[in-house]
Amino acid sequence: MVVTSTFWKKTAWIGVAVVMLVHIFMAIVVGIGDTGVTIRLSDKLGFIGIGLIFSLFCLLLLRPRVRVNSHGVEVRNIMNAQFYPWEIIHGLSFPSQARTARLELPDFEFVPMLAMHIRDRDTIAHTVEEFRRLEDMYMLED
Repeated sequence: MVVTSTFWKKTAWIGVAVVMLVHIFMAIVVGIGDTGVTIRLSDKLGFIGIGLIFSLFCLLLLRPRVRVNSHGVEVRNIMNAQFYPWEIIHGLSFPSQARTARLELPDFEFVPMLAMHIRDRDTIAHTVEEFRRLEDMYMLED
C-alpha cells in the first residue's frame, strides 16, 4: 500500500502558482515609474529566479508518503524518510484533535504521517481501514 495526500498536492501547486504570480507581478511592476534606481532585465529576471527558489520549497509538500508492506512501514515526511519494521510498531492512531495520523512506537513515541491528513476527507477513512487490515495481517501479537 502506498499513500500520498491529495491535500498536500493541491496546497503545493497552489503555493507554487501564488509565489510565481507574485514574483512575476513584482518583476513587471518594479520597472514602472522613475524612482531614481536603474532596473535592468537582470533585476527583473532575479525576481522570477527568487520566485522559482521559493516554489521549490513549496514543492517539498509533494514528498509526504507512507508505504506499507510485509516488512514494515516507511514514513516519508517533508525532509526525511524512515523505515519501521513491524516488530517495533505498536499501531496506528488518529487522535481527535490531530490533523495527521500517527505511527505508534515503543516508549510512547510516535511519528506523524503527513501523507494521512484529515483534509483528505474522501480517502482517509478507507486509507486507515486498509492500513489497519495490513497491520492485523503483518504486525506481531504481544
